[in-house]
Amino acid sequence: MFLEKYEINIRFGKKLRLLRIENGYNQYDFAFDCDISEAYYGRIERGEFSPSLKTMNKIAQTLGITLSELLKNVDKT
Repeated sequence: MFLEKYEINIRFGKKLRLLRIENGYNQYDFAFDCDISEAYYGRIERGEFSPSLKTMNKIAQTLGITLSELLKNVDKT
């Protein structure tokens, strides 16, 4: 049950990590460009936290994509 509850966070974090790496960012620089703390960003990537819409929008803007593109297929297994 615990894993199921947070599985969406883990899938989102994995996708986010791939997008960050594809765009040539390390965690520190990406978090800085998103204007969020590196510690918080790391927790998002590890699936420990669910980011707010505001934070997801900052992430999408930094990646140069839309919010819907950021979330695309995250709910798929």
